[in-house]
Amino acid sequence: IVAKKKDSIYIQDKSTSDWIKMKVMQDDDFVICGYILKSNHMTSIILGQYRGNTLIYKGHVTMGVSGQAFDIISRHSTLTTAPFIAYPAGHGNDRAIWLSPDLVCIVKFMHHTKSGGMRQPVFKGLRFDKTAAECVEK
Repeated sequence: IVAKKKDSIYIQDKSTSDWIKMKVMQDDDFVICGYILKSNHMTSIILGQYRGNTLIYKGHVTMGVSGQAFDIISRHSTLTTAPFIAYPAGHGNDRAIWLSPDLVCIVKFMHHTKSGGMRQPVFKGLRFDKTAAECVEK
């Protein structure tokens, strides 16, 4: 979406603060199913949502390693295998530290991709007011 001041005019080949591009973002809640530590001091959080009683892989969101949220995530109880029936190979999933699927987070993103992932996801924080069972596909 492009927004502009009501009385501004368009000037070809020139950027002005009178015309701005705005991204429409949405958010959703996801179950935190694991994480992948990366060499650049970033952490990729592995996300899921429920379809009926089945936890479905929904992709990753990258967040900085520092912060209270990661302290909580990294101390959470671990699993020896993924909590999903299936998930894609690659994406660092072979190095994942799988977690008991009961932490919930909120993620902001532009839209869902054709494959069901998220475009430009951003980790916004943990949600202690929701249960994992409430994180369902829409």
